[in-house]
Amino acid sequence: MRDYPRLFAARDAQKFGITRHQLFNTQRCPIVLPGVRMDRESLESRRTPRWADESWERDSLRLRAARLKFSHILADYSTAARIYGWPLPWNLMNDPRLRLCTAELDRRIRMPDVTVRRTRHAAAATWLDLPVLGPADTFLAIAPDLTLGDLVKVGDAAVGKWHGPPQLSLDALKGLVSRRERLRGRRHLCNAIDLIRPGVDSPRETDLRLWMISVGLPEPTVHPKIETDLPRGKVEPDLGYEEARLALEYEGDHHRSSPEQWTRDIERDEAMRDAGWIVLKVTSRTNYRSLESKIRHHLRLA
Repeated sequence: MRDYPRLFAARDAQKFGITRHQLFNTQRCPIVLPGVRMDRESLESRRTPRWADESWERDSLRLRAARLKFSHILADYSTAARIYGWPLPWNLMNDPRLRLCTAELDRRIRMPDVTVRRTRHAAAATWLDLPVLGPADTFLAIAPDLTLGDLVKVGDAAVGKWHGPPQLSLDALKGLVSRRERLRGRRHLCNAIDLIRPGVDSPRETDLRLWMISVGLPEPTVHPKIETDLPRGKVEPDLGYEEARLALEYEGDHHRSSPEQWTRDIERDEAMRDAGWIVLKVTSRTNYRSLESKIRHHLRLA
């Protein structure tokens, strides 16, 4: 739970004990959207993801303000994807517009930096008490504007456990695509769906797997299970080839900056090697040409 300024319609200011002077001549109640303000001196607790930053909080604040003004709207497109916590390319992650959609086809909403899409496919969902377009429809909405790699990363996030339980199942996504008659970029979408894998832990993991496929290596298993002598038993590296007993681990900066994580990584690596596995470490500075040679050597590929 985090504290947020209470939102209210400007016309209802007096109901909340806010005078016209406080409304128009002080910094207490800044405008969130036309007709909707926030009271900095009156806070309310709202469910918020642990990973949420200031940008996420701003999206959620503006979304709740829009819902206060228009009861039928949902977060759409990049706004919905950011609310879900999906990894987007820079242009969509920093899109300043509030993207909304509605099933009311005759509805017109005109506000600065607000875009409203009217659609018959506005499947409503609630995520952390926020009104959003359903995950599958959000995925379809952003798909045509993403590269294949970026779309696979988004799909891996949606069906994985990056920020809690999966928000979408791969079967549900495939079913929606097959039922939808008119679909922009269907082939591009289907190509991405074929590459989405449940259980992926990070965008870097997705990038590594897609790179391996792109250079002609066999597709590795996501989180192969390795029996070890550790108290917890099985260890699951990021990627691996079971027959060759070859594991690949992507090491982000947090692996080096956290002593606890560093210690756990050493224990995992030793346990996998004791179990007869070769462990290759990958970082942002890895020479990928050299890495490809090592993988081909261990897989005994020409």
